Amino acid sequence: MASDGDAPPAGSFFNEVPDDDEKSKDIDESLKDLLKERKQPPKATEPSTIDGIPTSEAKGFAKPKEGSKSKKPYIGVGPPDNKPLNDTTNPEYDDQGYMLYADEETGEKSRVFEALVEYPSVFTMKIVGANEGTFVEDMVQVVADSCEKDVSDIEYSTKVMGKWTSVTVEAPVANAEMLYSLYENVDKDPRVKFKF
Repeated sequence: MASDGDAPPAGSFFNEVPDDDEKSKDIDESLKDLLKERKQPPKATEPSTIDGIPTSEAKGFAKPKEGSKSKKPYIGVGPPDNKPLNDTTNPEYDDQGYMLYADEETGEKSRVFEALVEYPSVFTMKIVGANEGTFVEDMVQVVADSCEKDVSDIEYSTKVMGKWTSVTVEAPVANAEMLYSLYENVDKDPRVKFKF
């Protein structure tokens, strides 16, 4: 048997860790202290303030009066992202493929033609398509039918560029649904390459 000087240090693989009552008492006391801290009420029990004014009374945060229908300003929560509200380089679309526009004050989203065009109005639309047959007359007829007008009531101009024809039409639209219907009807012609 080896002497005490030859024994491996306590806690090694071959030797048990000796019980040390003082160390276990220290651990027990520190655990009790931690548990006491956890049971204390949180520091944020007092109402929050903005510059010393309670949040509920601060300008822009006050509760609306009962029965009032005033619009609340749009307030973004969280860190600001680099994406603007209405990013023209990366627009947002609804489930039917129509571009959306978000109101700058409320954040409410609606289709672009519902948000940005006042109705009734005369909407200028340019249609570019193949320079084939009666393309110009057919497009003017589509606009007249979609806007529920006579062909003679529709003003338009044309420009021929080789194998392409551009038709600029003044479409009298009564509402957003009529304008969306006009775009859908123009899209049905296979000669149409693009419109704006």
